[in-house]
Amino acid sequence: MRHRTSFTLPRTGSVNGKLRAMVWLIVLPTLLLSVIAGVAVFLAERRAAISAATETAEALSLVADREMAVRTALLQALSVSPSLAEGRLEQFHGEALRLVGGTGNTIALIDERGHQLINTRIPWGRQLPDSRGFVGGIDPKRRLIVSNLYLGPVDRMPSFAVRVPVTVMGRPMYLGYGSPVGAMQQIFRQQPLPEGWLGVVLDREGTVIARTKDPEKRVGQRASAHMLRAMKAADRGVVDARTLDGVPVFTVFSRAPDSGWVVLIGLSQEELAKGAWTAFAMTLCLSLLFIVLALLLARRMSQSIEMPLRRLRKDAIRMGRGGTVEETPAGIEEIDVVQRALATASRERAGNELRLREEVEAAVAQTRDAQQAALRSQKLEALGRLTGGIAHDFNNLLQTMTTGLQLARRLSQDPRGDAALDACQRATGKAAQLTRQLLAFGRQQVGHETVIDLRRQLPELMALVEGAVGSAVEVELIVDDALWPVRTDPVQLELAVLNLALNARDAMHGRGRLIVSAHNRVFGTDDVALPAPELAAGEYVAVAVRDSGDGMTQEQMERAFEPFFTTKPVGQGTGLGLAQVYALAKSAGGTAAIVSKIGLGTEVTLWLPRSLGRAQDANPEVSTGVAPTPGRHTGLVLLVEDEPSVRELTAQALEDRGYRVQTAPTADHALDLLRSGLAADVVLSDIVMPGIRSGVDLVRTLRVLKPTLPVVLASGHPVRIEEAPDVPLVAKPYDVDALADVLAEAMNPARAPAAD
Repeated sequence: MRHRTSFTLPRTGSVNGKLRAMVWLIVLPTLLLSVIAGVAVFLAERRAAISAATETAEALSLVADREMAVRTALLQALSVSPSLAEGRLEQFHGEALRLVGGTGNTIALIDERGHQLINTRIPWGRQLPDSRGFVGGIDPKRRLIVSNLYLGPVDRMPSFAVRVPVTVMGRPMYLGYGSPVGAMQQIFRQQPLPEGWLGVVLDREGTVIARTKDPEKRVGQRASAHMLRAMKAADRGVVDARTLDGVPVFTVFSRAPDSGWVVLIGLSQEELAKGAWTAFAMTLCLSLLFIVLALLLARRMSQSIEMPLRRLRKDAIRMGRGGTVEETPAGIEEIDVVQRALATASRERAGNELRLREEVEAAVAQTRDAQQAALRSQKLEALGRLTGGIAHDFNNLLQTMTTGLQLARRLSQDPRGDAALDACQRATGKAAQLTRQLLAFGRQQVGHETVIDLRRQLPELMALVEGAVGSAVEVELIVDDALWPVRTDPVQLELAVLNLALNARDAMHGRGRLIVSAHNRVFGTDDVALPAPELAAGEYVAVAVRDSGDGMTQEQMERAFEPFFTTKPVGQGTGLGLAQVYALAKSAGGTAAIVSKIGLGTEVTLWLPRSLGRAQDANPEVSTGVAPTPGRHTGLVLLVEDEPSVRELTAQALEDRGYRVQTAPTADHALDLLRSGLAADVVLSDIVMPGIRSGVDLVRTLRVLKPTLPVVLASGHPVRIEEAPDVPLVAKPYDVDALADVLAEAMNPARAPAAD
């Protein structure tokens, strides 16, 4: 006899039929979900693999940029060598050779026509090859100057290079750092890729530089045309392609932002599909097994509960008719629970209502606490936004009061009125200081060049110097009473003096006398006693650090400012301290010089040009009570200020100091005036203004429209504006006399930057 299949649905009116129908209603969606889950697993694995490969490609592209940046930094450090600037190429050849000695790297000096003047792979004096590694390989949009793949002119090996511009005896040249492409393989050694992944590094033209598989075979080959089109269209993306070995892959690519090189990560389509099919098969098998087991279990359950359910039905009918139900154990826990539930339904219902009420009250209280916490957070956030939002307007009000007080002081004839004006001016200074303190909380200050008073800067620095050199070193400060101001970066100046003090401490072996001095010095055009040949005639401030240490030989003095030159043991010095001192002096327009004798000590002097500007006051809220005598100035000032009271009072104050003033409420109005022929000598503009242009946007436009027209920016936020780093910035509220001096300095042609 043939048995009926277990999958045949019996009568739906029976317990057995209902249970099996319920099983089918459950397992059929489960089977469908198994299929969907298999597809989802495949898509999820693909997305996860592509996401991981994308992150890896972006990280490796940044590593590639870092390798280029390290080489560029070495060249930049080497480029400040005096021997290079003065054209002592044989000595500079030795310095470069020491830097790359024992490695496969090459340093070369190339003139503007592409001819090599120095190559560390070739001894000095021998004929040099003609290098064309950079011809057509420069991307001006990138921060780093990096070549594409080329054959080394000496060893004919695949290589790449970076370079930086330098000036040798007034001639523009390039300093290059070449490396074999094998150096790029360390990217994959430092960050190994998962099994089955293919990593490739391409130059900007799509030529293979490094590869995780068969690099010696594939270096120098170009990527497929399909891959090249994708890289040309975007800096990152995912492409279905084939490797140079013919393997189909999902290729994720990412272009390095600074060098323009591209990193590819290839994921095998076959490997991804294999894992997904395995997961799908396992899910399907488990689903089918679950279906069979569920049907068998439903059949047995239907047989075991059919009779107890019939008795339970009779008990329910009896309870519905008002009869009593006795607890008759049926041997099935679920049915026994139902019988006990019928007897205690009313009691449990009352308890459930009580618990529900308590839970609702607890949920309401929790929601109320959460709303209060969110309200407090929103209040704090709103307060922070309000503090930053009103700073500009508040400083405009302070500016109006400050300028008005200065004008009132000039018009006042009553000493009692002067005293009241002094009190008001001190109050506005304190209010401005409070505003700066609020804005400075949590904000990084950006260092920049400014006019500083060394009579105040150096005494404040001495406490740090004394702590750095130790109590066994006697420190003395000598500063001229009428010391001139200088323009430089105060942070870098402090670092330079501290570097000189630490070098002096080491030369004195931690015990001796250290003298820091600053005095004025004037050199005429016929003066032959210049401390350095590159120092031009003019007015300078000499900042000197003298010690009583061992002193230096003539050879050591000649090389002291060279990068990486040091007489200290290995691990105790980098040789960059005096190079930083020399770079600071050169950037300020001066120089540095050394005078030393063996056994008598050393004196290092920074020659900084005198600044005609006015040093910033460290305590602007302090007032002397005596009205300053404003100087007389000339020139037409275009004042761009949206606040009417600030615009009117500032214009009146500048006119009182000799300027002619033309005002504009917006940057667009100012541009219309200049285009219509207004011959302004200087532009004074607020930064935050209505309209489509801010003060920074006005600076950018004027650099194209009128590149020689000086601009001074004003702001209620006392920070540097990164988008206009070379533009003078005055903080509101400003002193009108100080503002007049800043405008005069901006119009001074001697302070204009040199043309490229």
